[in-house]
Amino acid sequence: FFLVLEVGCVERIIIYSVYSNRSFQMKGLGFCINGGGWHSSRRSRMVKYSMNPDTSWDLVREGVRDFGAQYGIDVGNYLGEENPNGVLRPANTRDGSLRLFGKKEEDVQVTLYRDPAYWCPYCQRITLQLEHKRIPYRMRMINMRCYGPKPEYYLEKVPSGLLPAVEINGKFITESVDIMFLIESSFPEFNPLLPKEGTGLDAPYLVRALMSLERDCFGLWCQWMFRPFGSEANKRAFRRGLDAWSQALEKIDNSGPFLLGSEACLVDLMAIPFFERYTATAVYWKGFRIREEYPAIDRWMAAFEHKIEAFRVTKADFYSTVHDIPPQYGKAFSDEGSEEFRRFVDGLDGSWTLPMSALDDNYPEEDRSSKGSELEYRIEAAASVARNAEKIARFALRGVGKRPRTVTAPLADPDATPGNHITEVEHALRLIIILLISGETELDTTQIEASKRTEVATSLAYLRDRIGVPRDMSFGSARQLRAHINRFNEILLGAPAWEELSSNLAVKKA
Repeated sequence: FFLVLEVGCVERIIIYSVYSNRSFQMKGLGFCINGGGWHSSRRSRMVKYSMNPDTSWDLVREGVRDFGAQYGIDVGNYLGEENPNGVLRPANTRDGSLRLFGKKEEDVQVTLYRDPAYWCPYCQRITLQLEHKRIPYRMRMINMRCYGPKPEYYLEKVPSGLLPAVEINGKFITESVDIMFLIESSFPEFNPLLPKEGTGLDAPYLVRALMSLERDCFGLWCQWMFRPFGSEANKRAFRRGLDAWSQALEKIDNSGPFLLGSEACLVDLMAIPFFERYTATAVYWKGFRIREEYPAIDRWMAAFEHKIEAFRVTKADFYSTVHDIPPQYGKAFSDEGSEEFRRFVDGLDGSWTLPMSALDDNYPEEDRSSKGSELEYRIEAAASVARNAEKIARFALRGVGKRPRTVTAPLADPDATPGNHITEVEHALRLIIILLISGETELDTTQIEASKRTEVATSLAYLRDRIGVPRDMSFGSARQLRAHINRFNEILLGAPAWEELSSNLAVKKA
């Protein structure tokens, strides 16, 4: 439990943990209490948390930073402080971002042109390679066509507009496989990813064979997911592809979890972005759990999640994956028996409600790509909102504004005109931050006028459905923020009214 011990304090708030007997100063957050008495060891009446609507976002950010520091959590990373030498954090990258790995900017020879949402599997291939080899590079962010227009300078270089592309010392190249081999040949001294001669492996033949097998799996996946007929036959064909991949993992070199042993090779990095997508889509549209059915594939993917940091931080959650796939590949077709999984992934079965259930073997998706505790996830979510709160509020108001359809992605509205009530939505975001960092579920929302509450709740639901992993935050933090938005709307409107409204706002299945 957390008890506020100073009331109406503009300069600081002290949150007291009964269990840990520690107090935490949160300077500048300007919390206040409505609801009456409290006691230093237990509540005597219900305490409701609130915040002054005039509290500046700079003070909120400072307060979240101070709160994290009390637990030894460096919140600066979550507040958008870019570190070109630290762990890649997609939410902090932007057009022109550098990855230096301890080198200087003048050492950068590579420019990667990639999508800003981290949803393109071909771009992910190149990111994994550059990060794994620790080659300094610069990022240029280019929209995928289904999410918005591409800049003219890029179309002059690549008339097709396709991604990714790489420029190495003035040489411009497209096609992810060609890029990966060029990087290997240009930087052989940086953690080589191809087997060396004399290892007992017929390297060129083996690499070509594995690349062919990887593309076979991709073609069979497309056939099963995106064809409206022959589902059982297409499933059997896809399973044969998975059988072959599983056998390759088990038989080529059994000294480690990767294709060629204990260390990832180039083909591992080529394949893993697609298997990430196979596992999510097979569950969502077909009710088929690849990792449960194929232990060797599960061990291989788990090795990436635990050993390859670049994969862990660029891996999407199922929700982001299944909603970004159709704009890229076309409509997918669902099989009987998948409805339960779709409802789970889309947060329609209580999976986005408080208290949050642990993700275990009973769930189709496990939180294997994050290392944080629930508290750290909540702090990351709070900081991610605070860092760009003014822009996030305007973005959320697209939910009650005008949304002309100018792109094919259903959840993208780049040309939307936001609605009104910016002050109320910003105040709602402040209160959601209180929910996240306090761990409590009681708020005073009286400062949001009753006549504006439905539009505020609608705006927040719009935001909830567009939280992207890894673009905005980690999977664990996205789950927390989605659930806390739902809890806030329940407090704001009352449970019956929110239940009725939320059924009308629920995201359509991908």
